[in-house]
This record gives sequence, structure tokens and C-alpha cells, in this order.
Amino acid sequence: MSGVFLSGSGAVSPAGWGQEKLLVALRGGVLPTSQTIERPGWTRALTVRRVPAPNPRPAWAAHARMRRAAAISQFAMGASEEALGASTGGPLGIVYCTTCGCVNYSRRFYDEVLRDPTVASPLLFPETVFNAPASHLSAVLGTAAVNYTLVGDTGVFLHGLALAAGWLEAGRVHRCLVVAAEEVDWIIADALRHFRKSAMLTEGAGAVLLTRERTGSTFAELECVTDPVLFAKSDRRSQRADALRRVASTLPAGLAGTADASCMGEGFSASTVWQVLAAIDDARQHRLPRATVCVPGAYQEAIGASFAIQPAAIP
Repeated sequence: MSGVFLSGSGAVSPAGWGQEKLLVALRGGVLPTSQTIERPGWTRALTVRRVPAPNPRPAWAAHARMRRAAAISQFAMGASEEALGASTGGPLGIVYCTTCGCVNYSRRFYDEVLRDPTVASPLLFPETVFNAPASHLSAVLGTAAVNYTLVGDTGVFLHGLALAAGWLEAGRVHRCLVVAAEEVDWIIADALRHFRKSAMLTEGAGAVLLTRERTGSTFAELECVTDPVLFAKSDRRSQRADALRRVASTLPAGLAGTADASCMGEGFSASTVWQVLAAIDDARQHRLPRATVCVPGAYQEAIGASFAIQPAAIP
């Protein structure tokens, strides 16, 4: 894989709206304040990290598609707008990645159906499908090019990068936005505690703009996305460590920036974008030639990616 460049990036996280707020929080280890949400029928609250309200309110929030959109769509739009910046020219493809999807509106809709299906709001239903945020992105950004939604574990964003790179190399699009987003809901927080009691659910989004040509805002080149390495459910800890070592061994050798964005909490697909941006930032801070990311997924699959650092700064 060569000649595919990262020419824009953006993030929405509990640290605030904007990539720089995320990176400052990760550099300084200053964690955003946590909040609690109630679980119906349970006396103890669940602890999560939520994205603060944007200030000022973005112009795209007035778009007809966004006025009733779920939080996850708004996070994806905020990160995408920052990643696009002033980029123009040629068909814009979209790869939207998620793990949990629009759980908030799904929970609200099915709660209404169970209570009284005759009065359940049909306005909520379109927001329950996995590809709702991707549809909103195309509508607001005004692109009719190819648009895919990928549903997977924490590593799904790296699969999205590989897919987008393939589109660019095949000439299907001139630019491609790869976005990952998640939102907080008590159902996800409650499910997470059954598997990882110490994990704190978080929400937000991240996006990168891939281009075939190097531009003035290019800050990295996508060197490779590894093939996934499977590991067994049994003896999972040692198997997972071995899978990560195998993934790392296939990445380009040499000094590389790495970073851990887990202090933000468990943001599933969004966490991987934050980790990519933080690793590239780490490489730039220490003047290293590349950044690498290795991700162990919940589906017993490890995957990694490598990025060659370019002279321009992260926008």
C-alpha cells in the first residue's frame, strides 16, 4: 500500500470538540470528568464519560438531517467537518465505522413499542439502523459517491482505512473520509461491566481524510494495514498477547511513535481513531519516522497499521 495520504483529521471526545483538545488531554494525562447514568431497575448508577455540548453551536446543526439526529451522528459530523477542513475537488467517498451503533435511539424506540406500540414515534425508527450516521454525512456534505458502513470490534476503523485505500487506488473516489463514532447509553455501559468491570464507557468520534495526492495539509502516509490475526477464546490473555506480537512483527521496522488512548475510557471504534491520532502526534513530538498502532479486538482478532510521518503538521 503506497501513495495514500492522511490529509485531514478531526476528533470529538469527552475532552471537547476538536482534535487539539483530545491531544492536549492525552499529552498531559488530564482526564475529562466522568458522569453517572441510571440503569432502570438498578439502584447503583453506571459511570461513563460523555462529550460536552459544542460551544458555539456548529452551523451544520441547523441542517434538516441533523435536527433530530442521534448523538452518534452529531459526533461523526463534528469530526468529519474538522477532517475535511477546506478540502475540495473530486468525488468524496465515506467509510463509516462503528461497534455499537445508534443504541440510544434504538433503546428509546423499542421502549416505546413495548409500552404502547400504537403511540411509538415513527420519527425515532430511522435513527435505529447502523448506517443512519453515514446517510446523514452524505446528505450534509452533499456527496453522492460510494458510502459504506462497517460494523465490527475495536479494530474496525483500521479495516475502514484499508477499504478506503482500495477505493482510492482503484480510482473509485478522489478523496475518502473514514469515520468512527460511538455514543453512551446505559445498555452499552451495563453490558460492558459484565465483561470488563474496570472499564469506563466513553463516547465520541474521530475521522481522517485520505487522498491519493499529497496536499499542503498532508501529515502522514498510510504505509500498511496488516492482515488480521485471530486468537482463541480459551486462554485469551496469552493468546491475545501472542496475536499482538505477530501483528507487530509484520509492521515496518524502526523507531515509531505509539500512544495509548485508553485513559479516555472504552470508546470502541472511536478509541482506535484517537489512538491513531495520538500515535502520529507522539511520532511528531519525538521526531520519529513513523507511527504504529496495534489493536486487539473483542472478536478475538488483532490488527495493526503503520503511518509514515510527513513534514506538515497535523491540522
